[in-house]
Amino acid sequence: MNSANVFLDRFKIMVGETGIEKINSARIIVFGVGGVGSALVEFLVRSGTINLTIVDFDRVDVTNINRQLVAFQSNVGKVKVDEMEKKLKDINSNIKLKKYMAKLTSDNIDEFNLSGYDIIVDCIDDLNAKKALISKANELDKYILCACGAGNRYAEIPHFEIADIHKTSYDPIAKILRKYCTENRIKHLEVCYTKQKATKFDCKIVASVVYYPVNMATVMCARIINKILKNN
Repeated sequence: MNSANVFLDRFKIMVGETGIEKINSARIIVFGVGGVGSALVEFLVRSGTINLTIVDFDRVDVTNINRQLVAFQSNVGKVKVDEMEKKLKDINSNIKLKKYMAKLTSDNIDEFNLSGYDIIVDCIDDLNAKKALISKANELDKYILCACGAGNRYAEIPHFEIADIHKTSYDPIAKILRKYCTENRIKHLEVCYTKQKATKFDCKIVASVVYYPVNMATVMCARIINKILKNN
């Protein structure tokens, strides 16, 4: 076993060296390293992911600090994928990380060579970008896991689940994606969502607190790691 994986010894007790090797070799691309995505990529690397690509166009803003694990007082204004790279390499210096400071669109999606990945992860806020990514993954017959809504919720203990998009309910983003998939004859799409209803606030921006997006990232990480280990 690679000495770089020593920090995974306690995980290895459960999944064995073969399990760790499976996770090491899986090729994963994550779009969006904000509230959900920054936590997710950190959890993936702490779980043994080595072949990882991250995509985000944004810079760290002071308003990100309350919920994004890439954001600190010391790095406000800096490029998110650069800051995420520093953190991930401090966890595992042997990670094979690719990064793109880019905003995903239907026009540039082919530049990311999605056919080269085993798992595609959508942690994007922009609905048009989500739809483009879903369609491309469906076209390539690639597994994709999409994050739905984690904002405008605070008053309950978070509860997220993985489900097929056609079996979701309550979540407004899931409703939009469900309609899109139906109209485009996309028969299957895995999403992470909650049935806990969002609260409407008199504000144009989405409100958020750390324990909702991070909880969502935990569930998504669990699904991805177990999919790699169980090949399902």
